[in-house]
Amino acid sequence: MEGTKDTLSEEPAEKIRKEKRNNSIELLRFLFTAIIIFFHVNLDLWDQDKVIAVIRGVPVTFFMHGNLGVEFFFLVTGYLLARSVHKKIQEDKAHPGMAVNLSQETLQFIVHKAKAVFPCYLAACAMTPFVRLIVGKNLGFSYFLKRLPSLLFLQRLGLGRPFIGCTWYLSSLFIALPFVYPLCRKYYRTYTRVVSPLLCAVLLWSIISLTGSLGDIDDWFFFTYKTNIRAFAEISMGTTAFELSRLIRGRVHSLPARAALTFTALASLVLSIMYMCSAADGRYGFAVFYLLFLLVAITFSGEGLISRADIFRSPFFTWLGAVSLPMYVSQTLLRMLVPCVFGKTTQWTQCFLIYAGTLLLAAGLLAATSHVKNKRLPVSLYMLRRHAAG
Repeated sequence: MEGTKDTLSEEPAEKIRKEKRNNSIELLRFLFTAIIIFFHVNLDLWDQDKVIAVIRGVPVTFFMHGNLGVEFFFLVTGYLLARSVHKKIQEDKAHPGMAVNLSQETLQFIVHKAKAVFPCYLAACAMTPFVRLIVGKNLGFSYFLKRLPSLLFLQRLGLGRPFIGCTWYLSSLFIALPFVYPLCRKYYRTYTRVVSPLLCAVLLWSIISLTGSLGDIDDWFFFTYKTNIRAFAEISMGTTAFELSRLIRGRVHSLPARAALTFTALASLVLSIMYMCSAADGRYGFAVFYLLFLLVAITFSGEGLISRADIFRSPFFTWLGAVSLPMYVSQTLLRMLVPCVFGKTTQWTQCFLIYAGTLLLAAGLLAATSHVKNKRLPVSLYMLRRHAAG
């Protein structure tokens, strides 16, 4: 199998040690989740047109392009996928002749990902009908029937409708993973260093050329939703972020080099957020994606001055990363509830209540479901895990 011979050189001692959780990434998870929520709030309350300031004639919007925060999460998923694959390849080298069951490995990875997501996601789905009743929306048999496929993240295949509208991201992610994982596993070096960068550039540029932006989730791209192609391309590029990060880690020793990496990462973050708060053309999202790529690769490498200083070592930052997923899946509940219950308050008050309520609800969901992730699985995922384990 490619990637098991000279592809993966022996790691320096600093690189092969057990990686601790990178709390810089956890903080970024929380930040980009907040940006995505604010993008949706802008859409709900101000029809995406809210301008909060004008600086030298340039309008500053309330995260008009905040939907691009999703690109960060696709990249991180690709990074973690490649890290898992790299570990498997190292195990192959340690045990030559060991058979590789590609379909089983792929299924194991997907089930592992689903196990991490499903408890909070299912809880949010279960609460959605009750919130719809509170806000006066009708519920019927057809409502539940149409949304059953979304419990297995199948809505982006055109199967029914979602319980939670913003979770198209999770559906597209799980649709893309069965394609990315085996390609990365079988052709690691070629895929991460050559195929992924080229394929991602072609696919994203095609999406933007044909549809005008990376957003607009209901756009069709030839044979499927463009969100599925977007997920495939960006998760693939996330594998390249891992390979770049792996090559950097342990090989940066000078202070100027670390300062340069830190500056690049911070500049990428600031420029990305500036674009997300701008009214610029959606086509610039292509460039912003690559800024996020640099941010992910450098931050995960741990070689910047901020990472080396370990200023985010507090468990609080770990918690911020953990609460990001329940915030993402529960935001719709507050976006429905707050305007109905507090409709007479100002829009800024509603914005605050939506975000604060989402954070509080997410904290409760995280506390209530954390043990489920380790101890229990829905029957369908349990059967998948048994099958993946052989």
